[in-house]
Amino acid sequence: MLPRFDLLDLQEAEGDGRFRLDVRPSLATPFGFLYGGSGIAASIEAAERETARPLQWITTQFIGSPAPGSVVDLEVRLLADGRATTQSQVVATVDGDAVFTSLCAHTVRPTGDGQQFVEMPDVPSPDDCRVMSAPFEMDLSDSFFESMDRRLAAGVFGIEAVGHQQHGGMSMWCRVRDAQIGSPATQAFVADIIPMGIGAALGSLPGATSLDNTLRVIDTEPSEWVLLELIPEGFHRSIGHGSLRIWSEDGRLMSTAQQTCIIRTSHHNR
Repeated sequence: MLPRFDLLDLQEAEGDGRFRLDVRPSLATPFGFLYGGSGIAASIEAAERETARPLQWITTQFIGSPAPGSVVDLEVRLLADGRATTQSQVVATVDGDAVFTSLCAHTVRPTGDGQQFVEMPDVPSPDDCRVMSAPFEMDLSDSFFESMDRRLAAGVFGIEAVGHQQHGGMSMWCRVRDAQIGSPATQAFVADIIPMGIGAALGSLPGATSLDNTLRVIDTEPSEWVLLELIPEGFHRSIGHGSLRIWSEDGRLMSTAQQTCIIRTSHHNR
């Protein structure tokens, strides 16, 4: 059986390939809508449970913003199912209205000799890094922030970056309470932070609305702490673009992510 991410509490629903996600505060942002990482993680788990194959790649487009208390219905559709590779689509709706959709690729190809062509940034260990300050001047309890511990490894983010454009290395250590990070769903849950890096590069405190988010999974061996290396790449017409690498504590490249988002100033009070 493929691992499940207990925090999601994803439930099977009536009908083939159908699941439901209750949008609890622990899966939502402090601004009152579903955290993108929760939605992507739910798409991954639904697709893995329906195909019985581990996820290799997912790209998600966001259409709506479900509020806490709503129920997201997920339907998994098999687009191609080969001997080793399956392609699937997940359509998520609330009361019949689309809120996000994901395309996925799964593989059961045998493992072989692996190679890694990049190296993890040289940063202090989690024990030697300070706890990150809150990224917004607001109460973050009763949100997905309560599920994570984050420690600053390089650069600064959020309030600390306002008026101080960040260049060069930006990274943070992250762990999920009561869960190791390794499965594609857990990696997706922590990877949805590229807008934070774009804000730091701009030297401002913007909020952001994701247009799309892509995760490419390389290594799923669990790690308690992971290093999130943020790479802001561009900003134009209020649209930010960036990449992220997820590293294990022992220096394994676990996945890469890319994100496009609308940068906004209406999500906070500064």
